[in-house]
Amino acid sequence: MKFRTPFARYWLSGFLADFGDGVRLAAFPLLAAGFTRSPTAVAAVTAVQGLPWLVLGAGLGVLADRTDRRRLMVIVDVARAAIIAGLAAAILARSAGLVLIYLTAFTTGLGSALRDTAAGACVPRLAGPADLDRANARMIAGQVIGNELAGPAAGGWLFGLATVLPFAVNAGTLGIAVLLLLTLPSVFRPVSQPARQRPATSLAALRQELAEGLGWLRRHSAIRDVTIAVGIMAAMDAAWIAVLVLYVIQTLHQRPGMYGLLLATAAAGGIAAGGLGPRITRRLGPWRSLLTAGLVMAASQTVLGLTANVIIAAAMLAASSAAWVLFDMTTVTMRQRQVPDNLLGRITSLYRTALQGSQALGALAGGLVAAAAGIRATMLIGALPIAATVILLTWHHRGTASSP
Repeated sequence: MKFRTPFARYWLSGFLADFGDGVRLAAFPLLAAGFTRSPTAVAAVTAVQGLPWLVLGAGLGVLADRTDRRRLMVIVDVARAAIIAGLAAAILARSAGLVLIYLTAFTTGLGSALRDTAAGACVPRLAGPADLDRANARMIAGQVIGNELAGPAAGGWLFGLATVLPFAVNAGTLGIAVLLLLTLPSVFRPVSQPARQRPATSLAALRQELAEGLGWLRRHSAIRDVTIAVGIMAAMDAAWIAVLVLYVIQTLHQRPGMYGLLLATAAAGGIAAGGLGPRITRRLGPWRSLLTAGLVMAASQTVLGLTANVIIAAAMLAASSAAWVLFDMTTVTMRQRQVPDNLLGRITSLYRTALQGSQALGALAGGLVAAAAGIRATMLIGALPIAATVILLTWHHRGTASSP
């Protein structure tokens, strides 16, 4: 990937934003733990960052579809950098507290949700239809590296050196991401709007635009059914991930440090899938790729629920992550090829609201199931719904054309 091309600069901008998110996600709980020893209060920092999806997620796509998407990402990243820099200043002044941490977590989480919605609708402007699968594979691999591997590892290490460093680095990466966005060509204006024309901003107009997106989703069974499926699968997946650290300590009988190593192993599986995903989808087609990914997820969860061997568990975590990346990459490409550009932001936000909202609810349910039936139950109970979901999904669309 030549970094002189617009897509390469766009990819690097997204990677830096994702890396900064990973740094911040790792540092926030550590920062909160310095003010309270309450597990609920510490866990709430992570929950607060996902709250914007549940509260506002469905409406974020309206903003992404009615504005210049590059300008929107620039504004969001500048605002997030300023907010995080303010937190860093408060830390240096020893005036930070839980209220400021929660407020910063919510506002930066809202910014991440808005940026992710806009970013998902930008790729088709920079990559041709034939290259969308490769482009999305690279974007998702960058997200995995930034959010799940390099970012969290760097965040923990930087926090150990100085409390303020992770937040300073996060603000800096967002600043560089903005500069890269500014080098991109001006191809992100809404296609339904001529230059300088401003759409109505009344509440009724916003509701109408959201209803237009919902109406399109209801009428188009492929994207609708995939959105429903991802909600079910995300809930089942999040249920066991929420208690994975306890699984490592209590079931695998490993020290807490092994948890980080296993997460890195899982991320490596996702990165590998990002590299091989386009070949798989082109060979199998989208529906069989979704079926394969779902069955691998179900099988890996089943094995995780039955094993106490750390090597087998590591292999299953890598397989599960790879399968999820393949599923995500395939569905992203399907949306970008089937959804009209002027609706892509709204459909993306509805999809991601189903994904993120289900993950939050699944994580909560996973804790309850683990307390009532044991940690292994969170993995074993979720395997069957995942397998059934992808089998029914692909059976229902078995007569659909093989190309996305």
